[in-house]
Amino acid sequence: CLHLYRDILLKGGNAVDAAIAAMLCSGLTSPQSMGIGGGFFMTFYRRLSFVMTVYRRLSFVMTVYRRLSFVMTIYNFKCPFRLTGPLSIAVPGEIKGYWAVHKKYGRLPWKELFQHAIKMAEEGFALSQGDTNIFFSSYLQEDNVFTLQTISRGFNVVSIRQVFLNKETGKLYRENEIMTRPQLAETLRVIADEGANAFYNGSLTDQIVDDLKDMGSIITRNDFINYEVIEKKPLEITLNGGVRVISPPAPSGGAVLSFILNVLDGYYLTPEDIASDDSKTLTYHRIIETFKYAFSKRTGLADDRFVHELIKTLKSKRYANSVRGQISDLRTYHSHHYGRTDFSDNSFSTSHICVIDQEGNAVSATSTINGRFGSKRRGKRTGVIFNNDMDDFSSPHVINEWGLSPSKANAIVPRKRPLSSMCPCIFVDHHGKVVLILGAAGGSKITTATAWVS
Repeated sequence: CLHLYRDILLKGGNAVDAAIAAMLCSGLTSPQSMGIGGGFFMTFYRRLSFVMTVYRRLSFVMTVYRRLSFVMTIYNFKCPFRLTGPLSIAVPGEIKGYWAVHKKYGRLPWKELFQHAIKMAEEGFALSQGDTNIFFSSYLQEDNVFTLQTISRGFNVVSIRQVFLNKETGKLYRENEIMTRPQLAETLRVIADEGANAFYNGSLTDQIVDDLKDMGSIITRNDFINYEVIEKKPLEITLNGGVRVISPPAPSGGAVLSFILNVLDGYYLTPEDIASDDSKTLTYHRIIETFKYAFSKRTGLADDRFVHELIKTLKSKRYANSVRGQISDLRTYHSHHYGRTDFSDNSFSTSHICVIDQEGNAVSATSTINGRFGSKRRGKRTGVIFNNDMDDFSSPHVINEWGLSPSKANAIVPRKRPLSSMCPCIFVDHHGKVVLILGAAGGSKITTATAWVS
């Protein structure tokens, strides 16, 4: 998909056009990580007019209390429904997000952005070793023979198994074999021709809802009709040297990223701070201690329509100075000193895209279906692999797929977006020139990985 950036820009497209086309392509080549059954955060910077905006397309919870109360009852117990399956699915926001940002900032025709992805899905694409390794390692570690029967232990629904089985061999696709997604190709063609409304309140909606209903989901057509895209001003902090960091507000990890960078900014780090073993040890110690405080603060965050004060606090230079003062260069502390700092080693889902165009406009976008292969469910009529974003909400006494403890702030509420670690960001110098576009995959460690690279 990498060449798509160049191709779209050479056709006269801008950063937004290139990002959408590349994300559609990545949804095919990285089905374990993202796709139109998921959602994303996008940070957009427009150089000439200094427009900075954040699009939040994360899936959101269904709106009817009666149905929601049933889901919350299920989620109060440690049962597999909260991790995979029909009740783990939230309303996908990916397509409506593409539509909103393209309508406002895109340049090329909407339909043109879909053509490469449609062609790939119809004619097929060669799988890399990395792709096939994910298919084999995700759920099938117990077996050396990969047949329809053994695959059922991991991909326990026929509709999802069929995607990754080579029909000629009856086994999982191998490296360099050609994989096709004909049903998804037709779905993408309809969206390209009719716009996002086809997905949310049009010719595809009943098919999608029927797919979900057949699986056992309680999402309705009205949930799709009522889905809203949120555009907001980004969080912005200024570091030493006048560099501005632009990132999305909660429920993303932008506030936590801002906190980390503000704390570390006070150390005035330079290359000399990692030049020797002693200086490197001290610098890494300070960074790790900052990360511990950051993880503890994350547990209090949620959709910013429900949480306000903590976000302001995490942006504050004064608060960062206070935390830096608590970091000792000579010791570390018991985990209770920092607060809850849970995280897991999962890092195989989510995908990030960075684009800058000839005019200096920039896009930083992180997309996900949450867990690896999301809910492990695919629509039989549409070919869409659906997310398991409901697990990103907190449930009492339950640690989620990413090893994170429950939080009251992130409890399930109708039309609420779940908390996420994703933090697509853009660094801009005092002249307004983009100097860095950044984001990451990696579950709960996305935010700290982004801070580490920056």
